[in-house]
Amino acid sequence: MRSFLACLLLCACPGKSPPDPVDAPPLTNQPFGAMCTVVTDTGTECTSGVCTNTFDMSASPICSVKCTLVGMTDPACPMGSQGQKCNMKGYCRP
Repeated sequence: MRSFLACLLLCACPGKSPPDPVDAPPLTNQPFGAMCTVVTDTGTECTSGVCTNTFDMSASPICSVKCTLVGMTDPACPMGSQGQKCNMKGYCRP
């Protein structure tokens, strides 16, 4: 009977559970073209501070850079898959 009670007490005591993934700290300093989560032009998740969802090719937001030569090659853009291209919404294409 004592063994049963001891076992019952051990099983009833909650242990420390692992942290919930939602509580994990956000990513910071992600490079150009990396996935990000919070769409913003002034965040800390991306090295550039820019996380945008303006690219149809991606299901999630991507770290980018703001640019001004819309629809053209912009030397302010890092090299991406199509060169230094500024999309029609003012963000460098990864």
